[in-house]
Amino acid sequence: MSHSIHLSPDELSRLVVEAAFNADEQGYWSGPGTAPENAVAHLTRFLGVLAGGDDDLNEHELELFGEVFRAATGEHPSDPVLRRSIAESVQLADDPDALHDFLTATPAYLESVLAMDRERGTQNTRQVVTALSGLALAMLAADGRAEPEEDSVFTTHLGHLRARMESLGGDPDR
Repeated sequence: MSHSIHLSPDELSRLVVEAAFNADEQGYWSGPGTAPENAVAHLTRFLGVLAGGDDDLNEHELELFGEVFRAATGEHPSDPVLRRSIAESVQLADDPDALHDFLTATPAYLESVLAMDRERGTQNTRQVVTALSGLALAMLAADGRAEPEEDSVFTTHLGHLRARMESLGGDPDR
């Protein structure tokens, strides 16, 4: 039997941050700040690049970004604050080397979630990567246009995260 599970962007965002929180709370985080802060920074940067990377931010993208931002941070920023956050992310896309480094790096919070999964036999990493994929697909679809650069950002980053997860045994299907 197959069950369809539909989670909203705010639920997916909270899932990412909650996994980071759990890894932090259980002692798997050793970076600066907190794992949830690192997760929020990664989530907003990744989705910000997807939202504004085509230099055409529309209202659907801004609305989705705001929903994710609110769910991840608990804050209710104004449209100008959201636009500024997206613009900061897009600056990353202006530097091909910096963008490549971001897309092929595993965020620290995800490393801590992966360490927690390895020790406890849980599947949080898989859930986080799946949630990130769902959020990215929602952002790609928000403007109704398919840009090759956006597809490349999506496939490069999520491909890297999946490969990292699988290489360290974070994928139970392997």
